[in-house]
Amino acid sequence: SQSHWKGRRMWLAGLAILACLAVAGLAVLQPWRSRIPLPESLTATSVVILNGEGDMMAEREADAPRSPSSLTKMLSIYLILDELDRGELSLSDTFTVPPEIANTRGSKYGLRTGQTVTVEQLLAGTILNSGCDCVHALIRMTAGDEATFVEWMNEKAKELGLKNSHFVNATGLDAADHYMTAWDLATLAYRLVRDHPEYLRYSSQAEMEIDGLTFRNLNRLVGADPRVLGLKTGTTLIGGNNLVTYAEDGADACFIILLDSASETRRFAETEELLD
Repeated sequence: SQSHWKGRRMWLAGLAILACLAVAGLAVLQPWRSRIPLPESLTATSVVILNGEGDMMAEREADAPRSPSSLTKMLSIYLILDELDRGELSLSDTFTVPPEIANTRGSKYGLRTGQTVTVEQLLAGTILNSGCDCVHALIRMTAGDEATFVEWMNEKAKELGLKNSHFVNATGLDAADHYMTAWDLATLAYRLVRDHPEYLRYSSQAEMEIDGLTFRNLNRLVGADPRVLGLKTGTTLIGGNNLVTYAEDGADACFIILLDSASETRRFAETEELLD
């Protein structure tokens, strides 16, 4: 009957609408479809490649939570640069190193008890040398203690849209409930370069000297490849060998996030392979 076919058409139309909504939902929930193929030789467990506008170009296990190691320090430095922008801190402000900071856990620049250093030196010691001692000195100058600073980190993570990240320390030491995803790291790297391009003044240098102190970049690609402007290295037992890279080639730019590469050497070689 006419009413039967009318009802069937409405039912089919309803199915079509639901199918469209489902596809749209998948597009929202699964935005990471590689636009460029990843090499079969790539050993990194999690990978994200963004273009300079922050668009996803390729991914592998982009939303898998992992221990981010010293890549955590990108968010710590983001907060310190915020403090500098607000005038709460200046590059020339000084800090006298107490014993507990000179002897802090993790990778260190090598601050000595009683040594007086500037904020700029502490920034360089964190960005180039990945010094946990430098991070803790900056924390003492701003939040006062690490617990308060970590609260700032988790608040800033929400503000930046890092939806699958949580922090329990400011330096990236392996810890339960301390994790990030490759996608969140890509988002953080993009926002760090966009919001605080002054970060690159440090990360792009293979070596810097500031007021008598020398800082050497742990990223072997900086200085060796003129396209690479650095960002951050990170290595821990659980997190593995990690590298976040920002590179520019003429008008083109990209971000490459490699988590848990097979070795320290491989993370650099794989980044170069992807850049080429």
